[in-house]
Amino acid sequence: MITDQPTSMLGKFASDWSDIALPLPVADKAAVCLLDAVGLAILAESEKTSAAVRSLMPPVHDEALSASIWSNGSLVGLADATLANAVAVHAQFHDDSDNDSWTHPASFIIPVALALGEAGNLPLRKALNAIAVGYSATAWLGAKERVARALIERGIRTSPTLGTIGAAATAAAMLGLDVARSASAIGIASSITGGVLEPVGSGADEWRVQVGHAARGGLLAAQLAQRDVIGSPQGLEGRNGLVRALAGLQSTPPEWMNPPTIDLVLGICAKPFATLGDNMSVVLAAKLLNEAGIDHRRIRKVKVKVWTHYLDYPGTNFRGPFDRVIQALASMSFSAAAMLVYGELEYDKPQDHRGDHDILRLVPLIEFEPDDNGNPYDADVTVELDDGITSKRSASDASRLLLYHDRPTASALFDKRIAAAGRPVGTGAQIAQALFECVDGAENPSCREFLRRLISRK
Repeated sequence: MITDQPTSMLGKFASDWSDIALPLPVADKAAVCLLDAVGLAILAESEKTSAAVRSLMPPVHDEALSASIWSNGSLVGLADATLANAVAVHAQFHDDSDNDSWTHPASFIIPVALALGEAGNLPLRKALNAIAVGYSATAWLGAKERVARALIERGIRTSPTLGTIGAAATAAAMLGLDVARSASAIGIASSITGGVLEPVGSGADEWRVQVGHAARGGLLAAQLAQRDVIGSPQGLEGRNGLVRALAGLQSTPPEWMNPPTIDLVLGICAKPFATLGDNMSVVLAAKLLNEAGIDHRRIRKVKVKVWTHYLDYPGTNFRGPFDRVIQALASMSFSAAAMLVYGELEYDKPQDHRGDHDILRLVPLIEFEPDDNGNPYDADVTVELDDGITSKRSASDASRLLLYHDRPTASALFDKRIAAAGRPVGTGAQIAQALFECVDGAENPSCREFLRRLISRK
């Protein structure tokens, strides 16, 4: 029975937007997010967790039952491809962020859309619809941080928890489920979801696999609903549903009283650096100091003013020793110091520079000031040099294009990433152009055709 309650509303949203023409800014954003995700997945081919997951996947040769692993082109089962690609997108903690839900939607949305599109030989434009649905559904689930922060306070990680449901909405849209079946997919996903924050705070590796399970779980939920398995009608809002049982809230969030809107995807921001999303504003400010010509060797003190809630997140306050990659990847001190020293922060810094003398010299010089009145997108970094002169930069002064890519930015970055992974220079730009031609209505290749071109190393 379809009602005006959140589980039903989210199911209806996914069903309604399955084939409706997207507004151009929304379709453009979905394409930009797609390029960011697949570029990162290909770039992360050698990351050990991603490689380990990939090694467990048996080959499948029937195109109707399989999908590609983007990094090497292997055809594996649909669920396996979804898992492997999701882990790869998330492998470097470089994937995009949604503040309303505190999640990284690319990792659990785009692998589902493209896997189903490839296996079903569906149009690429349909995948863009499903991507917009999944992103907007996930942002809505966060309830302007109300649900997201409640989960975090209980030690529950939002990406693998809200992500399963967002992935189910994506899969429902790709499969063209009717309203009742889409609502069942949401209900099923709500009851099989979850992941804890412990891996991020402790420096373990399985946080990458958490989003893979979310993507695969959302796919399974929609596939079961397609086969008339009935999901919990109030999986989100029920007495023992997600919002009360997992988030610990005593009432349904007011943000869930109205359905999602498709333009919520426009609030997604890219992560230009390989670090925890909570560190992004601090790293942006540090980058501006590096660009201003600050000599890191002369720095004697660093003062960081940042949103209080980012300082409370597991892993951000870690100051070493950095024995494991995730300890450096999550550490706000390490990330800021690396940016002050090098002016960039790709995955090689936490992976290969954890013992870097210049970085480690700065880490204990960094003092944090919690900002109770701040916001997620700003931070101030002030450095004092050996002559007493101070310099300050704010994240809000950084180019907006670092967080919100336009077509040229997305295309150039995609080309750079897949060239670094061994594709000929210029290939990425050509693929990006074809994708944006699809957005503009000039072309509409199949997902299978798009991915074959992406995977080719010629």
